[in-house]
Amino acid sequence: MRKKKIDSFICFLFLLISLVLFFFLRLTYEMQKEKQQYTALFSLGNLSYDQDFLKNATKIKGLQEIWPVVEVPVTIKIEDYTKTTVFNGIDPDAFTENSRQDNLGNTPLLLLGSNSLENMKDSNGHAISKKQQNTYLKMGEELAITYTLDSIRSSKSSAENSSSIYSGSSMAMNNPGDNISSVSWLPCKVAAVLPGENDQIYIPLSQARALCSETGTPLTVTKVLLKIKGKDSLESARQLFE
Repeated sequence: MRKKKIDSFICFLFLLISLVLFFFLRLTYEMQKEKQQYTALFSLGNLSYDQDFLKNATKIKGLQEIWPVVEVPVTIKIEDYTKTTVFNGIDPDAFTENSRQDNLGNTPLLLLGSNSLENMKDSNGHAISKKQQNTYLKMGEELAITYTLDSIRSSKSSAENSSSIYSGSSMAMNNPGDNISSVSWLPCKVAAVLPGENDQIYIPLSQARALCSETGTPLTVTKVLLKIKGKDSLESARQLFE
């Protein structure tokens, strides 16, 4: 009888220690999440990036950095795969300290998100596989990727449509891939692949400014990149932009 009581006490003690250890590890994990810095991209929607916005943004709990982002609509191409997307123009210091922005040249330097090649399709409409995406990303700076500005492409397409109408030809008879192949593709250079589940493509703000100037598009801040300390603070900030 005494032995059974001892065994029961040992089992109870073991269970108690296990519960204490579980809650201790859980608390430590939650504390670590609140110390961790998170980076998130938010669309401004109807908000304007001005002094009032910045004043209100400073009230976001845990906010450490805020970076303005401008969008440049483009179509990118890798071999037979294409995708309509945007280049997010941002100060490179948002990702790399003391980055040099002088004399970057005209070739866009890309910071590719690890998921930025998702939804690319070949000329037959087949989606790119995850394996192929990873193959391209592992190529890094050796990846041959080109782009065309959507505003220029749209203008050219409109001009071609008008020309075909006046000449009496029917655009419906054309191969859908003909418009893609007739576009002038310009080279890009992959600077780095960003870690984490990121589906964005970033370029230096100075290069985004040059591309907007080339197309006559106003340089407008449409997004902000926030660096926030703490998971709860990140979720609170997310609700402000919904």
